[in-house]
Amino acid sequence: MTMFHEILENIYYIESKGNGKYPFANSLFINAEKKLLIDTGFGRFAIKKVLKTFGQPDIILYSHGHEDHIPLEKLFTTPLKYIHLKDKLMATSKDELFRIYGLTDNPSLLKLTDLYLKSFYYKPLTQVDTFTDGQIFDLGIIQVKTIHSPGHSAGHSVFEIINENLIFSSDIDLTSFGPWYGGLDSEIQQFQDSINLVIKKSPKIIITSHKGIFQESDVEERLKRYLNKFQEREEKILNNLERSKTLKELADLALIHGTFLEPKDFYFTAERIMLEKHLKILLENEKIEYTQGKYKTK
Repeated sequence: MTMFHEILENIYYIESKGNGKYPFANSLFINAEKKLLIDTGFGRFAIKKVLKTFGQPDIILYSHGHEDHIPLEKLFTTPLKYIHLKDKLMATSKDELFRIYGLTDNPSLLKLTDLYLKSFYYKPLTQVDTFTDGQIFDLGIIQVKTIHSPGHSAGHSVFEIINENLIFSSDIDLTSFGPWYGGLDSEIQQFQDSINLVIKKSPKIIITSHKGIFQESDVEERLKRYLNKFQEREEKILNNLERSKTLKELADLALIHGTFLEPKDFYFTAERIMLEKHLKILLENEKIEYTQGKYKTK
């Protein structure tokens, strides 16, 4: 059963179904002079329960434009909704979302993905304004600061609760899977920089979209372990390129995902995009070579 918990005075962690397991996402609600909600992907039932308890939020902040963070806009009468400019188009256009996921050349997969997203009430946002990096939302006794933290998506942002040592880290999500950068707008170096930025903030509490709450000494350790996934994946790729392989042959190994869930083509596409980003860096660093359509370690 989805629950919300007061983790600090007037600050509520909203735990979604499966503790944020996709296609759901955990959220944060602040019940101050002005009420603020971060993301709306915690499920229809839970949204109605939160609205019944606290009323409509005055402000909604979206951490980014992916489908599991923006659904069920119709349940909110909130006029003030904000997202980073670099994710606004993706949040308001299904065609742009599918383009970023690399699906536009596969009509059958497009149709299947569309049906799946509708199963958890995804629709593009119809109205949303933009916030800037470092913008502060003053709720009275509590202030929330936006921190642009790209990598997962171009406009991905985390939110700092000022003077509380608390960060809502969204899809810097600390899952055992590790960072996901399967969109065309994802960037590995930006993602690493964003994780390091959160580490430097030294938060005592982190709330993630897909893995719940981490507190005190566990926070820095978890962030560093999450950051190390990039290096682990790079080493795995290099180990599998001692004999030359095409991109498809490498993607078929599911080195990042481990296995492809259904629809397989959707996860295979994300695997390919993530591999391409690693291969680009490895080529630039002259750790591999590319000849006759195949990659191989030097």
